[in-house]
Amino acid sequence: MKTYLFFFYLLFSLIPLREAFAVDASLSLLDAIRIALENNPDIQVEKENIRIREAMALSEAAQFDSALQINTGLKELTRSATSLLETGLTGQKEIEQEEAELGLGWRKSLGWGGEYGLTLSRLKTDSTFQTNHPIYQGDLALIVTQPVLRGFGRTVRQGPLKIAQIEVEISRQLFLARVTEIIQKIIAHYWELVFQGENLVAQQRSLTRAEKLLVLTQTKVKLGLLAQIEIFVAEVSAAKREEAVIIAKKGVQDIEGQLLNLMGRENSAGSVNGLLPIDRPVDHENHFDQKKLFELALKERPEASAQAFRLQSAALSVKISENQTRPSLDFVGAFGQSGIGQNLSDSFDQLSSGDFYRWEAGLIFKYPLGNQMATAAVQKEKAMERLIKIEKEKMIRQIGFDIAEGVRRSETDYQRIRVTRRALDLAQKQHVASEERFRLGLLASHDLIEFQNEVTGAEVNALRAVIDYNKSLANLHGVAGTLLKAYQVDIVPEWKK
Repeated sequence: MKTYLFFFYLLFSLIPLREAFAVDASLSLLDAIRIALENNPDIQVEKENIRIREAMALSEAAQFDSALQINTGLKELTRSATSLLETGLTGQKEIEQEEAELGLGWRKSLGWGGEYGLTLSRLKTDSTFQTNHPIYQGDLALIVTQPVLRGFGRTVRQGPLKIAQIEVEISRQLFLARVTEIIQKIIAHYWELVFQGENLVAQQRSLTRAEKLLVLTQTKVKLGLLAQIEIFVAEVSAAKREEAVIIAKKGVQDIEGQLLNLMGRENSAGSVNGLLPIDRPVDHENHFDQKKLFELALKERPEASAQAFRLQSAALSVKISENQTRPSLDFVGAFGQSGIGQNLSDSFDQLSSGDFYRWEAGLIFKYPLGNQMATAAVQKEKAMERLIKIEKEKMIRQIGFDIAEGVRRSETDYQRIRVTRRALDLAQKQHVASEERFRLGLLASHDLIEFQNEVTGAEVNALRAVIDYNKSLANLHGVAGTLLKAYQVDIVPEWKK
């Protein structure tokens, strides 16, 4: 019971850490994650990648925008007369002709291919060979073009837009994967900072024991109870433990700098240890169902979702490329009303009457000879689809391996906690007994120092086991795709900021 109370104090008390070094700021694990989400440059890069993909999708969608067209023009022509009809009774041999045109049009692409448009135009003609001039002509027409073979259908026509939208979703899943990776690093570094801080406390405690031993040895030497050489043995031990404290302080500084870098924060050069991790690691056993974790990972891992989107995009690309191997057969049609008169009002009166109209319809057929480029494109897209399927199967196997390894790792680390605690208990009992024997003169300084070193080593091993167990739990959440939920990270709106 005393052993566990001591271990609880050793592992979970913040007082030794506060006394060990100056602290500028307390930091919880969730705060570290939040700061990283706001400042980590890699996360910012992934956000921009999403915005780039969204802009590309918007560009593809622009092809379905309506277009308003206004056209105007003037034309003047002077030429010689070519017939009696043009010269008339006047015998004029030179013809002068002027035209002024104003048109208004609207076009819209169709979702299944082709486009339609509505045009309204007015043409003013002034020619010397006309009996009445000028003449005003107005036209209102509906024009339709529609592919029948190549380029027909929503899948083909809207395919590039759909692929661009899928690329946006892929970039979002890659963003989530990158965030998960960074958060997992944050968690690992946070617990490592906890370990390094506790390790520093353990090394300082070891140094204190060595210094007390040195004082006690010096006293015994003065009393003639020990030889002079025992002082040198104690001094060497104290010097080694002082070195261990220096190394432990560097370990704290190193991991703190790495954590600050992941958080997107600068590490001031004069900082000894500016962060105090206030969260304590868990040490209770967790049970995992490997099969359920695997099924969960296939649904939750962003990499798995990204691969599913890639397959969807590849299948769509195959359909589009296969359509391009077909012959081209396009329907072209138009229907309109027209009017003509000596003034603008007369021409539009005829136009609105519906008495004068025009229509046309036709087919344009093109058959590619050889068509090697389109055939090669189909082969390429099918190869890409097969490659993505292979990569998906490979990823599924890797997920299964990661889950199995993660479960084994967490179970092993928990077993290490139990074993190292038992070892610490035995080392403490052994140390207490050795100190008593040393006081009675039944144990040499060298042997007592060995027992002290074993206690320190057992303390550090017990701490390491708990920290590694917490890292294993975070790793298992990561491979199962549940890390964001486990640490209450709501990342969905991040790519919209």
